[in-house]
Amino acid sequence: MTGLTKRVLDETRRRLQAITLGLLVLLVAGIGAATAVIGLAQLDADVDRSLEVTATTAIAHLDGELPAPQESSDEQAPAPADTIVLYLDANGALVALPSHVGLAGLPDQAAVAAARATGRDLRTVLAGGVRVRLLTLPITGSQDGQGSVIGYLQAGFVLTLHDEQSATLLWSILVAAVIGLAAAAIITVLVTGRALAPIRRSFEAQQRFVADASHELRTPTAIIRSTADVLEREALVSPAGRPLIGDIISESDRMGRLVGDLSTIASREDQPLVLQRSALDLADLGRQVVRRIQPLAAKRDLQVALSSPEQAPMRGDVDRLTQLLLILLDNALDHAPQGSAVRLDIGRPDASLVTVSVTDQGSGVPPESREVIFEPFARLARGGRRRSGGSGLGLAIARRIVSAHGGEISVGSGPEGGAVFTVRLPVGAPV
Repeated sequence: MTGLTKRVLDETRRRLQAITLGLLVLLVAGIGAATAVIGLAQLDADVDRSLEVTATTAIAHLDGELPAPQESSDEQAPAPADTIVLYLDANGALVALPSHVGLAGLPDQAAVAAARATGRDLRTVLAGGVRVRLLTLPITGSQDGQGSVIGYLQAGFVLTLHDEQSATLLWSILVAAVIGLAAAAIITVLVTGRALAPIRRSFEAQQRFVADASHELRTPTAIIRSTADVLEREALVSPAGRPLIGDIISESDRMGRLVGDLSTIASREDQPLVLQRSALDLADLGRQVVRRIQPLAAKRDLQVALSSPEQAPMRGDVDRLTQLLLILLDNALDHAPQGSAVRLDIGRPDASLVTVSVTDQGSGVPPESREVIFEPFARLARGGRRRSGGSGLGLAIARRIVSAHGGEISVGSGPEGGAVFTVRLPVGAPV
């Protein structure tokens, strides 16, 4: 599997796992939060119901009369151990104190004032260092027959056990969520691996096809090359046709290298190209390439213009740089509108650098696709540049040639639209 394929599959798997786990986290968090809210609300409701029952039972037990001062709680209505019942007079002063009450801060006068104003009060207070849920209700008398308030009852529920139960509930939800997410992560990894298996097999089938096709293309390419050699060697064509034979031989050689590159990209994309470096003149090389590509441009009703200095000496691989120029010009011809011109500009901005620019007047390359087009088998969606049914390998090979020479290649927009491919090559490229 090539490096690109592995990167694509790894990136797809990571994104799929991240999206799946993100959705699961949101789902588990939502369920956990809803469970916590409902569970805690239920616990609070149970406390409030217990207080309501205790208070109403205690008031009914009084039968409209306050208990005698300091009367023992043993003579009052029974209450659970975690429940407190206080009897207050109309001014809020303590009348009777159950024997088991030992919480400082009770009775709570603020609760008495609120009950006096509204008829009842329910709040949570801190008494004796513990939290207490406190219900305050008025006690009405029966002596005058008018039901006037003769005192107040404060029923308190110590929340120690309630808080422990709430904490246990929250911890249980948290532990269950962690275990669920861990299980979901494992399942996600397994499921995404299985889901990507058909895609992986498709990539592998494509690579096998490319490798097999490149292998099969070697023989007809070699036959064309050898036939052209015979025609040239035996002088079987007229002198006027010999340049064409030379072009056939050159293009056969380029086709042979392209087939080799196709096989290389299909099998070992990360392996660098091996260069045969020598001194060369890039300006002269550009003139040769333009001459060779003119018949193709004329067939498409296009023009190729060259702008270069007299000389642009550098060290590099002649065959590879020829291949680079042909790829860029062929790509530009493929996307230039009929009747327009393609420009090849070779520059020498300083003593250490040469530049190559190929400009067309086509549809251009969207900014978001300016890196994608240099990947093997790249295709641009929705009216992108690829329209000729090409292999999608040319620009990928061009980038590898430039990288092998220690240079850079990029694409931008031209002043009149279209695309501008720019190559920067060091004159003394590292060996």
